Amino acid sequence: MRRWRAGRTAKILIAAGMALAVAVPSFLLTRTADAATAAPHTMPVDAADCTETALTGFGEAPADDLREGSCRRFTVTTYTAYLARASDADNRTLPSAVYSFGGSLACAVVWCDLGAGIYYLVADPGEPEPRTEPFRATVVNLLGPGCDATSAQGFSTAYRGTFSHQGEVQCLDMPEPSGRYQVTLPPGDPNRPMVQLIQNQNARMCTTATTAITDLTGCEVRIPQPTRLIVVVQDPRSTGDYQVAVQRTTGETGCAELPPGRPGAPGHATVPLSGGEFVTCFSLAPGGSGSQEVLTLDRVVGDGTASLSVYNYDGALVCRDDNAAAYQQIGCRLGDDRHMVVVRSATGSGQYRVSQVTGISAACATPASTAFGGPATAGSISVSGDVRCYRTPESSWIGATGDQPTVRYFDDDGALRTCSALPCRVPAAEVLATSAEPAEYRLDTWAVGPLFATPADCGIITDTTAYGFGPVTATLNAADRAHCVSVPVGSEDTFRLTVQNAEPYVINPDFSITRCAPSDATWLCSPKPQRVSNRALVAFVAGREGPLRAEAECVTLLCDEVHFGLGTSGDGSPLYTLTAGTTATLTIHGVALHQRDTVALTRYDKNVKPIVVRTVAPDRGSYTADIDLTGVEPGTYDIAVTSYAEPNRPLTYRSLVRVQPTSIAVSTKPSITGKAAVGLKVSVKTGVWSPAVTSYQYQWFANGVAIARTTGSSYPIPAAMRGKRLTVRVTGNRTGYKTTAATTAAVTVAYGAAPKATAKPKIVGTVKVAKTVKASVGAWTPKAASYRYEWRVNGKLVSTAASLKLAKAWAAKTLTLTVVAKRTGHSDGRAVSAGTKIKK
Repeated sequence: MRRWRAGRTAKILIAAGMALAVAVPSFLLTRTADAATAAPHTMPVDAADCTETALTGFGEAPADDLREGSCRRFTVTTYTAYLARASDADNRTLPSAVYSFGGSLACAVVWCDLGAGIYYLVADPGEPEPRTEPFRATVVNLLGPGCDATSAQGFSTAYRGTFSHQGEVQCLDMPEPSGRYQVTLPPGDPNRPMVQLIQNQNARMCTTATTAITDLTGCEVRIPQPTRLIVVVQDPRSTGDYQVAVQRTTGETGCAELPPGRPGAPGHATVPLSGGEFVTCFSLAPGGSGSQEVLTLDRVVGDGTASLSVYNYDGALVCRDDNAAAYQQIGCRLGDDRHMVVVRSATGSGQYRVSQVTGISAACATPASTAFGGPATAGSISVSGDVRCYRTPESSWIGATGDQPTVRYFDDDGALRTCSALPCRVPAAEVLATSAEPAEYRLDTWAVGPLFATPADCGIITDTTAYGFGPVTATLNAADRAHCVSVPVGSEDTFRLTVQNAEPYVINPDFSITRCAPSDATWLCSPKPQRVSNRALVAFVAGREGPLRAEAECVTLLCDEVHFGLGTSGDGSPLYTLTAGTTATLTIHGVALHQRDTVALTRYDKNVKPIVVRTVAPDRGSYTADIDLTGVEPGTYDIAVTSYAEPNRPLTYRSLVRVQPTSIAVSTKPSITGKAAVGLKVSVKTGVWSPAVTSYQYQWFANGVAIARTTGSSYPIPAAMRGKRLTVRVTGNRTGYKTTAATTAAVTVAYGAAPKATAKPKIVGTVKVAKTVKASVGAWTPKAASYRYEWRVNGKLVSTAASLKLAKAWAAKTLTLTVVAKRTGHSDGRAVSAGTKIKK
């Protein structure tokens, strides 16, 4: 035996006073012990206490009397589907369960399939104590005789039945032609029965949501074989009437034709609805309708409410409104097939105008402007049910002045969506304007775009909004009625805006548009960021023409999801080096900085000197600040800072500042004294230092390169220095002051003095033709490194050798010797011997 597990359905099936329709096959009705009635697996009462009751037939008074006891015993002889119902004195259905002769659970709801045997119907089986109040048991063979025939006579002529007994069960045989049908009960019927559908095969619930025949959608029935409609009276009265409307929805339905319509000229029909005539239908002709249609229900007379549902040619539900109303519109993508519209009364009575508009996309107009703030598009609705379409960029601001139309659009799934208020942000490329009353409007259709980082026609704020933003400026006029900016924000931010000549709105990523809340002379705005970019759009819509100026202040501590703080080196080393005794201007880096932050130089958690913030960078990433270090001793210091936004949360950054000693001032630079020439000694004149130094250090340089082992105040210039630029770096030292160095001006090293002859050169040998004479260099100071010789006869140079053989032609002429003394780095020295006449 198959077991059908019960869930929420079991609770609904036993609810008193509710019309239920569940299509189940006979022999497939048993439910397990975990049913919604929470019936125990074994019988909770003594079988000996159960009194006997007989089965009841269709249209008969219940065989059982209203009497005390917690259970009834009954016998069935045929294996089939049964109704086993327990009801109280007011004929309300009670929780119940059926147990076998052996005491095991057979089923836990009123609809059971049972084999031949003895069974026990227990009322309130899940209660801790057995029921003592009177109840009545009704057991009916659901496939037994006594069923009346009905037909798909149409919504316009409902089946009318009469109960003659309290708790009576009636049966209606449904028509056998296969297809889909709608079963509908009248709204607000005080004698409304419980209705169950029984088929031989294909067990299923009648509706997918509540298992009930509802006022809005009725019950859809598929009939592939004989089907019964089981009607159970749940009213406390002994007699009464009921109505059931059955309408075929598959294929030709016999419904009246609803005239087709177009934007500007909707097709319509008028229908009365009441308790007696509570449902009707219209046929929508196929062909040329396109994909989108709008159907309108408008009560023109009366006090009732109703609802619309649309079915395709196969009888399947295509679209509907989940609520009943005096006025409603539904949108469907129907294509070019024939469809059926069902109009159901929900409350009261009235006369309704049902309208159809199709071919919407083909009639969609281009608006006057889609630029943000651009001119509005004039439009009108002359009659209820009319639709106007405007083609806009996806994700557009839609607003209106004048009469306020209802703005709708089809989403990606084909459902008709409605803007709950204007302005709204529409994600579709086609915007529909409708109205329940005649309306003259001017429609704003401003493109917003899906990317908040680069919105079309909008400004972009790139700096952090930790403390606010602005000023935002623009000029608003008839051709440019709004201005928008993309703003970086956090999810919990609130800004206080001061705005001139406009009203501020926030365009949120969930497609909502929120007007900022007025607060005295300001506005409070709480934008919600787009997840990818953490941005929102703030729009300013003109109140009147003129200049726009808007400034925003963050009122929720720090906005833009930033955290205040200063930058550090990361390794604990100081970031800033200052000099004691001076006034310094420094740039302090951080996040979310404000000019009204409190900053101080501290040591050992005690304030040493205030740091005065002068300016803050536009991105709030750095201060320019001044500090007077007069009297501050050299060492390492901290920076203590308190954010303007968080005055009760001071922060201290350790070892961020190094204060170095004051430098010694050099008022007169040092200089090199003495002639800078090879062989001479030069010295340093230290110059003037303030305050006076206690010691000096020296380093000599040649052509900028330090000369080894030259750290004295004087320097004897060697020959190797000839031609080089000589400087001295003088370093002054004084306790408590930073060591200061100064370098002299450069001097170029000249040649040293030429060697001088202390004894003149001489010609050695006989000065006579054909004889050889030699040179004697004489004596020189300083000593020469080498000599060069110049022999002259009557002043004419004849040789540069150290000796000379006298030629015959020189007889009687005068011979002289010039000796040139050479020394490295020095000029050449010259000396001439006495002249001697050459003999023959």
